[in-house]
Amino acid sequence: MIQKQRLGEIEILRGMAFAAVVLQHSIAHYSVVPEVTAGDGVRLTLMLLAAKFAVPAFIFITGLVLFYNYDGVISYSSFIRKRFKDIIVPYLLWSLLYAGLNGTYARPVIEWLPDVTRYWYTGKSSYHLWYIVMIIPMYLLFPFLRTIVRKAVQWTSQRQYALWLLPLILFAGYELILFLRPWLSELAEAWQIPVLTPYFTTYADRNIVYYLYYFFLGALAGLHINSFLGMLQRVKFPVMLLCGLFVLYYTGMVTGGFPADASYGRRFIGLTLLQPLMAIFLTASVLLVYQLALSITRSESSRHRQWWIIISRYSYGGYLAHALMLRITYGVDDWIMAGWDVTVRTLITALITLGLSILLTYLLSRIPYGAWLTGIPYRKVPKST
Repeated sequence: MIQKQRLGEIEILRGMAFAAVVLQHSIAHYSVVPEVTAGDGVRLTLMLLAAKFAVPAFIFITGLVLFYNYDGVISYSSFIRKRFKDIIVPYLLWSLLYAGLNGTYARPVIEWLPDVTRYWYTGKSSYHLWYIVMIIPMYLLFPFLRTIVRKAVQWTSQRQYALWLLPLILFAGYELILFLRPWLSELAEAWQIPVLTPYFTTYADRNIVYYLYYFFLGALAGLHINSFLGMLQRVKFPVMLLCGLFVLYYTGMVTGGFPADASYGRRFIGLTLLQPLMAIFLTASVLLVYQLALSITRSESSRHRQWWIIISRYSYGGYLAHALMLRITYGVDDWIMAGWDVTVRTLITALITLGLSILLTYLLSRIPYGAWLTGIPYRKVPKST
């Protein structure tokens, strides 16, 4: 791997994406409480839309960083060994922990062992682990995916408007896949192919096919980072306008497109990721938040920038841990914040959970073998003399 200039905005973007994930899951909890008002519903909708960029941004970052850093020959064995140690092992252990919290081990071993194995493959031991199951194949297939992207870039490089041609083709292909998704699900259900059928039906929300678009976008940005940054400046205001229009549209849909007695948790189903219109909004959102990350990187407020860097550093372990921290924070909410404004409770819960997740990951990273849970190598602090 060739060492290149550090892209400071990536750390900022990663930290923002993790904070957005925590906010989304806090919103999901409070959107169904009985005391939520119409005003809360509007505010929760706006916050949810602001945080929707998180998953596409994480995937975009993965593609960008891999293609930016890996130029030459890749030692596949060392590449996979590092990802297994830093990503897969922590995931497997946290999956075991969440299975225990769900009462899985209360049964005889012969009964729960198959369930645990299935959890590892599906990410079903906790609601947030679906993302890890989806992203791992991108690492495993990276050398193959890199070949595809390079051939595509080579094919378009001599054509007019090459900078725009490949992203437009990629976007059109993704929109087609999303339009065909219901048909693909019905086809897989009809054929009943082992592994493949559930991958396109029950577990379609973690099917790599439906997220590779964001990975490839990141790959193109990583291969042509200067051109990408220049393009961001040119599309800055159109992207802001597009995001604003979509926010108005989706807010109106959530607040006015359902029966009056429908919970906001039910209404938010209309904001799921794998929809053709949502893909347009998410693409624009990632570009907009990337611009925000750039502005933070270039700002004079080093403290503000440092907070995002800290969150970014511990974001993977924090992501794995935050569902557990949310459980703890909900207990604090029931004890202290009962009867408070729902929007305020949501924001406080998200902030506490974010802080607890980062703190726990930091503490685990400071102990021997803590890397097994955090993916952060243990560094022994030298004794002062």
